This record gives sequence, C-alpha cells and structure tokens, in this order.
Amino acid sequence: MNEPAYTLQISSDVLSFTFDSVSSQNVIHKAIEFSPFPANAIFYNLALLDVDEDGTTNDLAISNNQDMNRVIATVFKAMRAFFEKHPNKLVYFKGSDETGIRTRLYRALISRELEQASEMFAIYGQLTEDTYEEFAPNRPYIAFIFQLKHSR
Repeated sequence: MNEPAYTLQISSDVLSFTFDSVSSQNVIHKAIEFSPFPANAIFYNLALLDVDEDGTTNDLAISNNQDMNRVIATVFKAMRAFFEKHPNKLVYFKGSDETGIRTRLYRALISRELEQASEMFAIYGQLTEDTYEEFAPNRPYIAFIFQLKHSR
C-alpha cells in the first residue's frame, strides 16, 4: 500500500497493536489483535477493534473518521510486523457484521491493492465453510487468508 499508515504501538509478542485514528473531528483509539484459532494454531484471526474509553473493545463500531485508507494501510503494516515475528502462520479475517458489508469492503480493498500485496503475500478467499481458492477480484468470499511468501 502506498497510503501513509499510523504509528503503531506493538506488544512484545507482536500479537497486539494499538494506534489512534485521527481526523479533524475525532481521535478514535484502535487495536489490531492477532489470536490463534484453538483448533488450529497455524491460523491466527485478525481483528480490527475500536477501544472505548473504559478499555473495552468493539469490532462492530462504525467509526466514519474519514481515514479508512490510512487505517487499512496501518492494518497491512501490522500484518507485516506480525509475519516478521511469526513467518509460518496464516492470517484469517472477515467482516464482523452480519450483513457482509465489511467483508465486501475488504474484498474491494484487497482487489485494489492486489498487485502490490501479492508481491509479499499469498492471498486466498474462502467461498464456503470448506472451500478456498486463490483470491480473485469480484468473487463472493466470506473470509480471507493471507500467507507470507517466503523468498528463496
């Protein structure tokens, strides 16, 4: 991504990241969390969260802080840091909303950045519970998987 990213605060295990989304109207505290799947520890779920004043997190908040490209660039920055520390893991993510709007938004963003992102990552789309394929734009994915490409 050629967009500027926010500065990240990174946990020592490189699984938790925090940053502030800043606009002229708002400063929204955000977190990016990578958590292993209990049944398959090679997979890590990526969650993008708003952090409320009391410290609770919310993955359903609609921020509308007019900085989506910068927030997504920050998520990619966190993924690169995650993969530096955990190169053999896979990152799984999907939209947290019931309507699938966020998943479609993620698909559009991946499609837009596919050429650059695929230089570093193998990217897969999940079509059904058991069906995955190499990511292709405009397919009806329910989730996405990123894997670090290893240089040879």
